[in-house]
Amino acid sequence: MILLIAVAVLYVLHFTGNRENTSVKPRVDGNETVNGTKIVYVNTDTLLSNYLLSVELNEAFLKKQEERRTELNMKAKQLDQQANEFQRKLENNGFISRERAEAARQEILDKNQRLQMLQQEMTEKMLKEQGDLNKRLFESITSFLTEYNKEKGYDIVLSTVLAGNVLYAEPGFDITGDVVKRLNEKYNQKKAE
Repeated sequence: MILLIAVAVLYVLHFTGNRENTSVKPRVDGNETVNGTKIVYVNTDTLLSNYLLSVELNEAFLKKQEERRTELNMKAKQLDQQANEFQRKLENNGFISRERAEAARQEILDKNQRLQMLQQEMTEKMLKEQGDLNKRLFESITSFLTEYNKEKGYDIVLSTVLAGNVLYAEPGFDITGDVVKRLNEKYNQKKAE
């Protein structure tokens, strides 16, 4: 999608620009083109794996997820043991009556249904928490970039990932290192307060 937009922008710039010198490509100096548009990019993979807030939030999220998975596995194991015990009793005529066997079977089915509902609730909760985490990170980064850009004056800050839309760029276009450094400095300051 971004590639399509970029092509459309280049198309418009090409056909609406100055026609006197159409054979000359825009010259790039650092991160500024001849027409004055400053374009840079941030590698989101690198940013998120090195931004301390992202690392801490991700670790806390994974810890919660593991705790939920452990709880679910314990309940599933208990249910499995109960089902095996039921099967053993059934095979050995261990029930006093058919009604008791049916009641035990129904209890296992009910527990299984509750376990499935718990699993679904946990999955939904995890997805919501992950969405909240992503939103918090996005807001933190975009808020920072707004302030950062007051100093730098970029017209466009693109985001890319490994094998993303930016396949090649001159070294001056990648501001990831500086953004990570400053984000972490700001985050450490807030933590210290």
